[in-house]
Amino acid sequence: FTEILCKLGLSSNIVGITHECDYPTELTSSGRARVVTTSDINPRTMTQSEIHEAVCGSLTNGQSLYGINKGVLQDVKPDIIFTQSLCDVCAVSYPVVLSTCAKLLGGPKANVEESDEKGVVEKGSSSCHLSLKDTTTGLDPKVISMEPENLKDTLDTFHVAAKAIGSPEVIKRANEVTSSIESGLNRIRQAVKGCKKPRVAFIEWHDPIFCGGHWIVDMLDIARGDYVMPVEYAGRSIAMSNEDFIKLDPDVILIGPCGFDLARTVKDTIEIFGTKDWWLNLRAVKEGRVFAADANSYYARPGPRLLQGTGIMAAAMHGDNIMDSLDEDLVPASGYCQITPDLYARSNSIEYVTQALSAEPAIPLCTLQPHPKCCLFVAW
Repeated sequence: FTEILCKLGLSSNIVGITHECDYPTELTSSGRARVVTTSDINPRTMTQSEIHEAVCGSLTNGQSLYGINKGVLQDVKPDIIFTQSLCDVCAVSYPVVLSTCAKLLGGPKANVEESDEKGVVEKGSSSCHLSLKDTTTGLDPKVISMEPENLKDTLDTFHVAAKAIGSPEVIKRANEVTSSIESGLNRIRQAVKGCKKPRVAFIEWHDPIFCGGHWIVDMLDIARGDYVMPVEYAGRSIAMSNEDFIKLDPDVILIGPCGFDLARTVKDTIEIFGTKDWWLNLRAVKEGRVFAADANSYYARPGPRLLQGTGIMAAAMHGDNIMDSLDEDLVPASGYCQITPDLYARSNSIEYVTQALSAEPAIPLCTLQPHPKCCLFVAW
């Protein structure tokens, strides 16, 4: 929710962030906000299968893969702590945040379960507030857990955050930001109006296969796609067997592994060919209608850039004309890449993709295609 707070004009007020907060870069690179969380997962060195096994192991043992640096949290002395209770797989669990705050910030007598005297809990559609007070230090941190399950809930979190801050200027800013996002979503709706709905799959993880859940369903509906994966509206991501996915045989496949940037998504998507021998038999794969996306920026986080994520979906499903009509503000070319069958056949595809991303200026991957007759990649 760092992006939401920064969008509300509160970047200078942020004193602590998580190890996953990497945007906006002007905040994360400045060093003003200290990292208060830890992680046992290193997505840069672990495969999707290894990450999945680690997550399953931690859930089975009742242990969290993420923790809080208690010393740093105590040093920064926050007045408000924004956290989440939507997914223990992705970030520090809500109970861990509460227990740590109770021990470090609420004083030794604070007990989050004794709400009559020590805390006040208010539950709403997308937030849960807990106030702890330590009379010896004067600290009175408020823990606000955001729980957006769909796109509307995500927009509501801007107002929840603004209300918690309590500033009229911030409340006004929340109204302006959400109105702007809704306007952008309406532009996408109008751009795809009348387009035929393709049968689409959104893969949030592919080893094993997980369906995209929560706000992904809303986004695909706005982008005019017929979501064929078996996930309930606003429901959690669920696993699928390879056999069940093969039976879907969608028209379009969008791949956005949770927390992965575009380079990692492209790399893993190309490598699917080596681990799933049935992959090239899918109609979408044969026809080049597979798109890798920057899930870390545009899909995994319930924040303002879900707008661009929706635009990317529309352009991927309905073609370049949609991308041109929506422009770069709604369809960032650096946010997705079409995976053509040629890319699977070339052992050096990953190397070329990596070189394209490291070029100065970077080459948008959606423009990167293999030359049909020689070992070259062409950008236009």
